[in-house]
Amino acid sequence: MKKTTVSSNKTANYITEDYLDKKLSVLKQELKEEIVTEIDEKNEKYKDEVMTKLDDIGGQLENLQEDKVLSIHQTEELRGKVDNHEDRLKNLEKVQTSP
Repeated sequence: MKKTTVSSNKTANYITEDYLDKKLSVLKQELKEEIVTEIDEKNEKYKDEVMTKLDDIGGQLENLQEDKVLSIHQTEELRGKVDNHEDRLKNLEKVQTSP
């Protein structure tokens, strides 16, 4: 800052270009930090929402896989019973047709 003497022998302060550049630089840095902080907070919230949805989808997928395994097992059991019934019906039909 330039200092000049006024007629009453008091020193007057003038705003210089260097002073303004320094102040502007500080303000830019503070604004940048605020923006980065705000963006980080929003990203964290978005990340939490995405992870919550992925957890839900993962749980649903796991349930579907368990249901698939159970369905395959039940289908195999039913197929065995049906095959057994077919053989038994054929034997009964043979017995009824023979005199």
